[in-house]
Amino acid sequence: MIRLAASHAVRVSDLIEYELRSSIPYFHAPAGLPNAINGVNENARSWVSALESFTLRDNLQLLTLLPFASFLPTPFLIRQERAWCPRCYESQKAQGQDVYEQLVWCLQSVEICPLHKTPLETSCPACHQGLRPLCAVSRPGFCSRCYQWLGFPRPSTPETLPTDYQAWVAQQFGQLLEIAPHAQPVGKENIQKILVRYVASFAEGSRVTIAESAGCCRSSFYNWYKGASTARVDLLLRMCHKLRIPLTSLVTGAIAEPEGDARAEAARQGRRRRPLRTPDQIREVLRLAAKEQPAPSIGEVAERLGYSAPTQLYQADGEMCKVIVRNFNKSGRNHWRRMRGAKSVDESAIQKVLEESLSREIPVPVYRSAKACGFETVGPLMARFPDICRAIKAKRGAVKLARRSRVTSTLRAALSEDPPPTVEEVASRLGYGTGNSLCAWEPRLCAKLIERRRRFAEQSKKALKNRLKVVLKENPPPSLREVHARLGVTRAISRNFPEINRAISARHREFQRRAKSADRAAKPRGE
Repeated sequence: MIRLAASHAVRVSDLIEYELRSSIPYFHAPAGLPNAINGVNENARSWVSALESFTLRDNLQLLTLLPFASFLPTPFLIRQERAWCPRCYESQKAQGQDVYEQLVWCLQSVEICPLHKTPLETSCPACHQGLRPLCAVSRPGFCSRCYQWLGFPRPSTPETLPTDYQAWVAQQFGQLLEIAPHAQPVGKENIQKILVRYVASFAEGSRVTIAESAGCCRSSFYNWYKGASTARVDLLLRMCHKLRIPLTSLVTGAIAEPEGDARAEAARQGRRRRPLRTPDQIREVLRLAAKEQPAPSIGEVAERLGYSAPTQLYQADGEMCKVIVRNFNKSGRNHWRRMRGAKSVDESAIQKVLEESLSREIPVPVYRSAKACGFETVGPLMARFPDICRAIKAKRGAVKLARRSRVTSTLRAALSEDPPPTVEEVASRLGYGTGNSLCAWEPRLCAKLIERRRRFAEQSKKALKNRLKVVLKENPPPSLREVHARLGVTRAISRNFPEINRAISARHREFQRRAKSADRAAKPRGE
C-alpha cells in the first residue's frame, strides 16, 4: 500500500479513503491496519481482495501470511511497531530497485535481517522516535515523522550481535516465505502428525522426553501432540529450535533424518525417559523387591524402574505391590516416630495442644494440631482424645455459623442503605479482603446488592447528565473545572459524557474570546 501511494504520488490516507475504503465490509482506522493487512485473519482477506480489485492482480495474498493462516495463530505474530533493515534499504537504492517494506520485518519473532544478519531498527536515526507500520504520510524507506532517509546503518556493538536463536528464527521464516507460492493449506493436524512421527522415531514413544527436550510445558506439548490446540507462535518456534525441526517441515510434512538423530541424542542426555517395559519384566522386579531387607517403598521401586508414579506397577501386578506396601509399613520406615533419632510424643503434650486449641476463641483445626504433633492424619488424636476433638469441631462449627449469620444480617442491612454499598465495601466492614467469601456464602443476597448498586449507578449517571445539560444553558458559561467543583464530581466521572464536556468547554472558550475582544475594543487607541 505504501508503494502504491508513492507510485501514484498520493498520500496513503487518500488512497484508503477514496479508493479502498468502500471495498472493505468492516473498515478499521489506519492505526489498526498493519495487523489486518499482513496478518492471517478475515480482515487480511478483505484488504487483499480490495487491493486485488484495485490493482487487477490475483496473487497479492503472497505478500501476506495468509498462505499459512491455518497453522500460524494471530497472537504474538505481527509486531505493533515498524521495523526495518537499513542495509536492505541502502542495497535496494544503490541497485536501482524499488524500496519496499519486507514481510519478514513485520513478524514479532524476527529480530534480525535474514540477509545481512544485523538487528532490525525500530527508531529513526534522525529523530530517535518509534514509527507506526503505516501512517497517513508513509513513504518507502523514509521516516513518517521527520521525513529523513532510514537507510543509514548503525555500527554493530557486542550487545547487538545476534544470538543463534535469533539467526535461526530469521532464516526459518525466510525459507517459509519462499515456499509460500507452492504451500498447500495445512492446519494444526499437520503439526500433530510431525510430533507423533518425531516421538515415535526418536524417543521410543516417550512424550515426556520430547517435551522436556523441547523446553516446553508437558500439558502444552500433550495438547499439540493430540491436536487439541494450536501452538502459540513463540512457543512453536522455541520447540522447533530445540528439536531442530525446520518450519518448512510443518508445511511439507517431512523430517530431516540428521536433524532428528541429533535431537534424539540430545534427548538421551536429558531426563531419563520412561522405559517401555513389559508386564513380565515389571513383575520380576516386584518379586525381588518383596524379598529385600530393609523393605523398600512402592515409590522407591517405581523410581528404580524410571517411573514417576507406581501406576504401571499396580497395572502389572497389584497383589505383589500390596505385599511390598505391607512389608514397608511393618518395617517402621514409613513413620517418623520410628526413625533413628526421632523423639516420641508424650500423650500429655498432645492433650495440652488440644486443650490450648479448645480454649481459643476460634480453635485451631484438629488436622493442624495433628501436624504440629508429628502425625499425618487426625486418627491418632481422635483415638486418644475423642471428646476434646469433637468439642473443637463443635466449637469451630458454632463460630462458622455465627460468622455466616453475621454476614447474612450485614448484607440484608446493606440492601436497605441509600446509596447502596458495593459487595467489596461490605466485605471490608466484616474484615474480609475481598467479597469472594460473601458471594460464596450468600450468593442471592450478593446478587441483589450488585443489581441494586447497578441501578443506583445508572440513576446517578442519568441525574449527572441532566445537571450537566442545565449547565449548558447558564450565562455566563462556567468552565469545566468550575462545573466539576460545583457538582462535586471528579474529572474521571465526568468523562462519561465527552460530548457535553466538549460543549461546556467550547462555550466557556467562546465566552472568554468575546470578553477579550470586548476589552480590546473598549480600550482607547494608544493605551
